Amino acid sequence: MEGIPQKNERRMRQHQGMMVRMLRILSVVAFGLLIISATVGAYYFIVGAAHPLSSSGEDWGNFGDYFGGVAGALLSFLSIVLLVYTVHLQIHQLSASQHETLKRDLLAHVTKADDEIERWLQRKLAYISMSGQTVEFGDVVWGILKSEDINPPEFERAIVRLHLLTSLYCEALALYRDNIDPYFIFKYHKQKAQALLDFLKEHRALLGQMAGPSLQFCQMHLDGKHESR
Repeated sequence: MEGIPQKNERRMRQHQGMMVRMLRILSVVAFGLLIISATVGAYYFIVGAAHPLSSSGEDWGNFGDYFGGVAGALLSFLSIVLLVYTVHLQIHQLSASQHETLKRDLLAHVTKADDEIERWLQRKLAYISMSGQTVEFGDVVWGILKSEDINPPEFERAIVRLHLLTSLYCEALALYRDNIDPYFIFKYHKQKAQALLDFLKEHRALLGQMAGPSLQFCQMHLDGKHESR
C-alpha cells in the first residue's frame, strides 16, 4: 500500500495538473474571444466609424465576408491548435494510465513475494532442546532462537527454500525501484530483504556452491547495481 506522504504528493500533482489544464483551456477561449473582438473592432474603426449603422443587406453582406475571411481563418487555426492540444492531452493521460497500471502490477509482484516469505517463515521446525516441540522458522531467522537448536535436516531444507524466495523478492524490489521510485515502499521492503540476505549469508555453507554468486546478485539488486552484471 502507498504511504501517506506518497498519496499526498500524488494528489498534489494531480491537482496541479488539473489547474494547469484549466488555465490553458481558459487561455484559448480568451484568445478566441479576443480574435472576434479585434476583428469587429478593426472593421468598425477602419470602415464604419464615420458611417451610421447600415440597414442595407449588401453592407452587412460585405461585413460578413470580411468577418468570415479574417476571423474565420484565425478561428480555424485556433481549432487546429485545440485539436493538437487535445491529442497531446490524451497521449499524456494514456501514459499516466499505463504508468499507474505498471505501478500496480509491480507492487502486487512485490507484495506476493513478501507474502510467500511470510508464509514460509511460519513453517514449523523440530526443536531439539525440547522433544516433540516445534518452533516457527521465523523465530530463527529473526534471531529469537539459535539455529543450533533446530533439527539440522529440517533447517537446511527451510533455508534452501528461503534462499529461493529471497532471490525472487530482491528481483521484484529492483523492478519496482527502477520503474516506479526508490522511496517509501521500496525502503520498507529493502530493510526486510537485507535482513533476510544477511541471515542467508551467515548460513551460506548450507546453500551449495552457487549460493555465493546468487547472494551477490541479490545484494546488487538491493543496492541498484544489477545493471553492471
